[in-house]
Amino acid sequence: MKKITLALALLLTTFMAVNAQILWKITGNGLKSPSYLLGTHHVAPAALLDSLPGFDAILAGVDKVYGEMVMSEAMSPSGQQLMAMAAMAPADSTLSKVLDRAQMDSLTTMLRHYMGPQVTAAAFEPLKPSMVSTVIAMAQTQTVFPGFNPAEQLDGVVQARAAALGKEIGGLETLDEQCAVLFGGSIASQAADLMDGVRNEQYSLDMARKLASAYMAGDLDAILAIMEDPVMTSEETADRLINKRNANWLRVLSALLPTASVLIAVGAGHLPGEKGLISLLRKEGYKVEKV
Repeated sequence: MKKITLALALLLTTFMAVNAQILWKITGNGLKSPSYLLGTHHVAPAALLDSLPGFDAILAGVDKVYGEMVMSEAMSPSGQQLMAMAAMAPADSTLSKVLDRAQMDSLTTMLRHYMGPQVTAAAFEPLKPSMVSTVIAMAQTQTVFPGFNPAEQLDGVVQARAAALGKEIGGLETLDEQCAVLFGGSIASQAADLMDGVRNEQYSLDMARKLASAYMAGDLDAILAIMEDPVMTSEETADRLINKRNANWLRVLSALLPTASVLIAVGAGHLPGEKGLISLLRKEGYKVEKV
């Protein structure tokens, strides 16, 4: 296991004390064997899996592991090309065409804060604003987890460990569908969201830290409160990124769960709330309880 910083070690200690809220057991409703729901954080260290009691046994015991998508497909050359193409803006809507000079300058200042003095907004000219927002969000989150290794992304590690055990790997949505969610919508609304992030940089950074702490503490209520913060997420964005996807995933799971024991590993933000997976599964008649 890689050496981790003192701050991360303290977070892991907190996580080990109250970890149960990110790992849930699904039974009832005629299931012959239990399935499990694991909330992930896309920039958290893979090392936390080794601090999650019972995780190895659960992984060994299930038949299948499903994530938001199949990570090996997303990381393949064809998958990377597909995502790159989806992130490209139309020729008449590149960054300098949808942001004025003052906005470009403000964006450059923010980018330099995270990526160094040589970076400018012009370097991101061909990309959709939503892709630039994603880059900034990842950079902010990595300030909380400075040792993050993209090659050991948590969702990918879960699927890789499962594949090594001979488990079937599946996705609740395709890469095309995820790209449509992340980079869809009007360019104008994407640009507005990007500049909201620039104007509220410190607030966003503070919330990224709070979200990381909430996740490592297994506190789904705190995660939900951050997700529902109107400064961070509009109703339209929450509906597109979380609620509609949860409803679509429930249809997949309703067909899948009766057929096999499954570990479902998706972003922890998809678990809490009335429209979260825990509540939706319970409404379908399943018993969902903390491990």
